[in-house]
Amino acid sequence: MPQGEAFHRAVSQVLFITQIYGLLPVSNIRSHDVRNIKFRWLSPRTLYSAIILLLNFCEFGAVLNHVIEVGINFHTSSTLALYVVCLLEHVFFWKLAFNWHRIMKHCQYVEQLFLSIPYRFYDEYNMKRRINIVVGVIMSSALIEHCLLLANSFHLSNLERTQCNINVSYLESVYKWERPHLYHILPYKIWLLPLLEWVNETIAYPRSFTDCFLMCIGIGLASRFHQLHRRIAAVHKKVMPPIFWTEVRQHYLALKRLVRMLDAAIAPLVLLAFGNNMSFICFQLFNSFKNIGVDAIVMVAFWYSLIFAVARTTLTIFVTASINDYELKIITALRDVPSKAWTTEVQRFSEQLGNDMTALSGNGFFYLTRQLVLAMGTTIITYELMISDVINQATIRQRTVYC
Repeated sequence: MPQGEAFHRAVSQVLFITQIYGLLPVSNIRSHDVRNIKFRWLSPRTLYSAIILLLNFCEFGAVLNHVIEVGINFHTSSTLALYVVCLLEHVFFWKLAFNWHRIMKHCQYVEQLFLSIPYRFYDEYNMKRRINIVVGVIMSSALIEHCLLLANSFHLSNLERTQCNINVSYLESVYKWERPHLYHILPYKIWLLPLLEWVNETIAYPRSFTDCFLMCIGIGLASRFHQLHRRIAAVHKKVMPPIFWTEVRQHYLALKRLVRMLDAAIAPLVLLAFGNNMSFICFQLFNSFKNIGVDAIVMVAFWYSLIFAVARTTLTIFVTASINDYELKIITALRDVPSKAWTTEVQRFSEQLGNDMTALSGNGFFYLTRQLVLAMGTTIITYELMISDVINQATIRQRTVYC
């Protein structure tokens, strides 16, 4: 069996890099044999991830304390919500790590069907290449976003320091601006900055990576549905024996069971990712009413962050929706089966295809299909029209004086 295009091998490099940020602490993640991929409590990866998670919870505690002190408003509540979502994503990746061995074992069992003849002839989807491109583009864009936001913080903290004649160093002013929740708890020390920046990176990383992870799952499943569709399309309008349709139907049911198992495992991540993306986009749209054209650095950082969030969310939907797209193509292909070849097996296959939705979901609240793009777009447009009608734009201006 060619291991190169097996899902656990295609995604192993991405998950290995992800473990640097404390996510999915599974041992032997790059092993060729799924039997070696296991979660172990007493392993360096688990210990490292536990330390990262503990530091993240400590910072969240400091943020919560700061919000209680200054009071809850629209901006502080959004910051608090972002920390909650990112911490929950860390926790759910831990939960996923407990079951990762079982999931990959079942995945390999199903993939053995599609990595052998005749499906091997239809394996032009190139799963690994697609995964690497998607993750590379999204995480590189996320890195650019992070750098722009850091530059924005450096710029604004320096404005506050110079305008208010604050007698502190440049780096200390950045520390106070970036982490007001820690400034009075941990006095400024220059050696703290790299450590706290790394903790901040590990908190922020799941926000973009969760979308990448969902796309990796979507690409892996879509590649197998693509092979199944190509095999059916290869016998277009041909009369095939019942044994052919029995085998194809059984392979479809095996894929269906795999989709259900993966959907149950990652549904909380889907719900968190799309809930966070929608709330962040709406929050940024609210901020768009400010006169952000006054300062070029603020303007670039703001619009890049908003456009990146919209593009990332849209791409996630289109990539994961390809599972459902290929099932619809299979349904279309079945309609071209000649009447003299329409057997009981074809009839059963057709009924099973049309019975329920084959797609990833957010705990059943919504399904990742192309229609979701229209639903989210409609929601965003409605929100934008509502706040534009309520807010008096003349009273909102970008903050330029900090004293």
